[in-house]
Formats: sequence, structure tokens, C-alpha cells
Amino acid sequence: MTQIENYKIILQEIFEIEIIFTNPDIENNCIGALFKDEESIPFRSNFIERLKRLREHFKDNENILIEIINTAKKIGQTTGYKWAGPYSELVALDYWIQFPDLLHIKFPDKGDVNTFADSIAKQIGQKEVDLDISLELSSKKIYTDVKCLIPTHMELVDQIIDKVKSKTKKKDYLIGIDNLFDVDYLRTKSDFITEFKAGTLINKLAESIDKSERLYTHTLLSGEQATFRISHSKTGIGTLLSTMREIDVYKLASDYKYKILDYYNKLLINEPSLITLVINPWFNPELNIPNKEFISTFLRSLSRRVFIELTKDNTDMETIFPDLIGKNIKISDIAKKITGIIFIKDNSIMESGTDLYDTYIYLNPNATNKKLRGSDFSILEWTPEIKQPYIDDFYYDNY
Repeated sequence: MTQIENYKIILQEIFEIEIIFTNPDIENNCIGALFKDEESIPFRSNFIERLKRLREHFKDNENILIEIINTAKKIGQTTGYKWAGPYSELVALDYWIQFPDLLHIKFPDKGDVNTFADSIAKQIGQKEVDLDISLELSSKKIYTDVKCLIPTHMELVDQIIDKVKSKTKKKDYLIGIDNLFDVDYLRTKSDFITEFKAGTLINKLAESIDKSERLYTHTLLSGEQATFRISHSKTGIGTLLSTMREIDVYKLASDYKYKILDYYNKLLINEPSLITLVINPWFNPELNIPNKEFISTFLRSLSRRVFIELTKDNTDMETIFPDLIGKNIKISDIAKKITGIIFIKDNSIMESGTDLYDTYIYLNPNATNKKLRGSDFSILEWTPEIKQPYIDDFYYDNY
């Protein structure tokens, strides 16, 4: 039985409908964990129970239920990290339905830009606003789009490595990038995209592997160096690879700050629009750290940089996003439309019950659509048996 065949059985048993996958050979970390070893049992159980909760909650809403099924199917139709997107959407939706007093949860919430709430999408000429979730708090409706928090440098490096693997004659090796301390978002993105388009890194790295070299260092466009470690298999011995990564919590927050701008077309002009970022160690090993203080410090520092620093940055967005050339939109314009950032740390690999999710909600004191305060989320306290999110509105820390 393949990973896909196993996943198909799981979905059919939960939703009681026929599930069809067009590619029976897809494999990824998620559906692989549902298929195999005993170490994945907590994740398997949590994954199945999550889908059962969603099915039960939306059993009378056919449109949303179909959307949930299609989103679950996408997990089994992608390779690499791409399963993380639809997976994160289901995690976020599952989190919110655990609060029974939340009303009118929509998944997704989308429409024509001319009839939907005014949006950045309309400003830049798009035809549709497409957001993952909207819901009503006690007195305010909030909109949010859900993304997986994947480090840009890791995502791009993995794409480089995939290209390398298609070019090497040898197949029995492991490869990873070493000592990623300075991973400035803008520079890293520029460096590796240049390598994709016109660089020599992929060919040089493939040559090093075929020569059985154990180390290759490449000078990138910016002058920074990328060092790759290579471990070659030996007969009768398992192949292991160790790489280094120095992490400083505040440096990490600085590295990530511009990544939040990637979601500019998901923001609304006048209504509360938040970005939800899901964290899971399988697609963000950088944050697979048992130290909760490190995690909370990083998330708060990252949010504060977006809310305080980027709302004062008058650099034109076109310098980062060529699609916005001529749109006359500044970084500060976008940052001020981020009403808040919701981080959901998914612990389902190891935990269950009330410890399934750790949630942090940071609210932008400089938002120019509709500001939210911590008190706007008081409706969540009506269900005290559910683990409450940490909420910070920076009301006394806006300087």
C-alpha cells in the first residue's frame, strides 16, 4: 500500500464519500507519518481527530464541508513543504471551532473586489479577495488568511537541493546547508532566486557530490558565502548528516520581518485583517525548540518589528515585489493594514488534548483599518476549559 492509498482510506472513512487522487505516487512528511511507524501515532491520532471535529462542526454546512475535504485532499497532492499550506488552514480552522461562542465562522471568505470589503487586492488590480477564515467576536468581525511559517532561506535552499538531486549521478547521499546565522530575508531571497535564474551554484554543487566531496562553499551575489555539507553512504552503515545553525532570538525576528509583507494582497483597507501563521517542527525546524520563552520572545519581537518598525518604513514596496511597480504603495502602507498576527504553534506531533495548540495573538497599535484590543477577544474566555491564547496589543509598548 502506498502513502496515498492509505491516506485515501483515512479520508473516506472520516467523510464517508469517495476520494479520488490523480497522482498515486505522491509522498510527503505528512501523509508518510499517517502511514508508517509507531513514533507517528500521536500525530496520526491528532490528525484524524482534527478532521472528525471539523466534519462534525460543519456537518450542516455542505459548502464548507466540501471545502474542508478539498483542502484535506491537497495535503495528499503535493510534495516537499507544499502540504504545509492546506494543513495549516485546517489547523487554524480547528482551533477556532473549539470556542462554541464564536459565531458565523466562514471557510473560506471570498468575493469580487467590487462587492467585498475594500482591499489591497482591489488597489493592485486583482479581481477577487480570497481569505481563508472570517469569524465574529463579541462585537467585531475579523478576517484572516492562514499561512505556514516556513523560513524563506530553508524553502529556497530545499528547492536548490531538489534541482541538484536531479543533476547528480550519485543518489546515495545527504546534503544540507551549514551555519545559517545571517539569513536576512531580502538578501537571501535575492541571492537564491539569482542562483535559480542564472547562477552556477546548482551545477557546482552537483559536481562536488559526484566527486564525493564532503564540503562545498559558494559565494553568492551579495558576497555572502553558503556552505553545504555532504554525507556519502558507506556499505552497511546508515548515512547521517549534521549541520550547524546559530540562532539569536532578536536576530531571527529581524530576519523574518519582511517575510510578513509577502501576504500584502490578503489585507483589507477598513476592516480588521489579521495574518495567521502556523508553526510546526516538520516545516519549521528552526522553531522546534523546547524553550517556550525563546518562542514567545521571538514571536513578540517579530510582531513588534512589523507593528512599530515597518509602519514607519516609507520604502516603496516595488523594491521588494516587482509586481507592485507603479502602484505607489509603501511598506508602511501595508504594515498599517496588518491589524494583527496570530501564531498557532501546532504541537500535534507529540501532544494532544488541551496542549494541542499554543496560540499567540499580537495586535498592531498603529493599524489604520480597525484597531483591536485584547478585550475584543474576551469572548474566548467564555470557554475557560479551552487553553487560552496569549494576547498582547502593545498598548503601552508603542514607541
